[in-house]
Amino acid sequence: MAESDDALYDRAVAAFRSGADDQAASLAEELVRDASAAGRLPGKVDGLCMMARVALRRGEYQRVAELAGEARDLARSGNERRLERIPLHMQAAAARMRGDLGPARELYLESIELNRQLGDDRMVAGEYRNLAYVELHDGHVARARDLFSSSAALARACGYDALEPYLLLDSATLALEAGDAASARQLLKQTSAGFAAFGQVPDPDDAAELERLRGRLSMSPGA
Repeated sequence: MAESDDALYDRAVAAFRSGADDQAASLAEELVRDASAAGRLPGKVDGLCMMARVALRRGEYQRVAELAGEARDLARSGNERRLERIPLHMQAAAARMRGDLGPARELYLESIELNRQLGDDRMVAGEYRNLAYVELHDGHVARARDLFSSSAALARACGYDALEPYLLLDSATLALEAGDAASARQLLKQTSAGFAAFGQVPDPDDAAELERLRGRLSMSPGA
């Protein structure tokens, strides 16, 4: 019996989270082929988005934009607003990692509004913190702090436990922004332990923030 689209996607997600990018890409490509052949729109969108995630981790930002754009166009063609969520998120992440802060901001704001309308608090919580990094890198520290706070409050209110390591990373980043390198180092240790506890490799955009934080801490007093 052929594996279902959901089962294939779940396996691809698990592989990606564990850092097995080649396996995740292979499963995603299989999902796109199977779903396309059977005319199953959700499966094809999911597969394209997983391919985009792998491309993002590999630094192939133009490829991310192409895959996410195709997935979003498909979702729109089927009038499936819920299926637009991940393609839109991937478009924003690609813009952010390219350093295109203006477009990234607009895409994250669009994503937040879409997910609010759909009642997806977990996605809203995640996008709050993603937007916070855009604001931080654009020099808007107070705005970033407010967004990080909103993200943490909403994530904990809706029981989004898997976001906890990311929230620790955010706290470490804010501690260093406030000049408290000692607290930032302690929170960074907790961040690493949190990812290990969940058996996760950070998402590509957060891996970049993690490395940026480590680099700054290595140059701060007490390193």
